[in-house]
Amino acid sequence: MDNLLNIVLEAHNVERNHHRQYEITLGKDLLDEWTVKIRFGRTGQYGRVQQFASSDIEEMRSVICDRLRRRLSAPKRIGCEYQLSGFSESHGIDAANWLPRQLLGTMHKL
Repeated sequence: MDNLLNIVLEAHNVERNHHRQYEITLGKDLLDEWTVKIRFGRTGQYGRVQQFASSDIEEMRSVICDRLRRRLSAPKRIGCEYQLSGFSESHGIDAANWLPRQLLGTMHKL
């Protein structure tokens, strides 16, 4: 799988012992289908992995945006917010087309 876009988010709440990481990787497979790999769990551990594949670019865009919007609502659910801790994009990929606007505002912190 070619990694075209990679986003890593982390949330830490010492009082509640919450240390979470959420990583989304967008790519294309050998059959030229769009793929999304989502890895999440406690920071420092491998965690769970979910994978999606489709030839429909809008379907994959929807998966990424829905998952990231859910991470942005974390303070209500887990008591702390996710911070952008890693980001990379390949030449020709415009992150603005793949990410929710709320997240794009935080990208200048990297």
